Amino acid sequence: MKTVTALSTDKGFTLLEMLLSLMIISGIGLITLSFNPTMNLDHYYYMNDYLETLNDCFVEKKADVYEGGIYINSDGHVRQAKTINFGRHEVVIHLGNGYASIR
Repeated sequence: MKTVTALSTDKGFTLLEMLLSLMIISGIGLITLSFNPTMNLDHYYYMNDYLETLNDCFVEKKADVYEGGIYINSDGHVRQAKTINFGRHEVVIHLGNGYASIR
């Protein structure tokens, strides 16, 4: 007759196997979650500088030519509408009062 022991080593994982699998899973998680591409915010910086120049022209009653060939007269109006591309985004300068939007 065969005797069966109460403690069998065939079932479940050992502590070492669990720690090893946890280390592998956390390593993969750290690699994938740490990938954070830097955001390109050039269109916001351009918009901020443009609106500041527009405001200065209006307040100081002087004409100015902003970068990209945008002519702003002393009343703060733009002579020509333009679209400036920044990769996926673009800044649209509207004719007249110089309203600008980001698309």
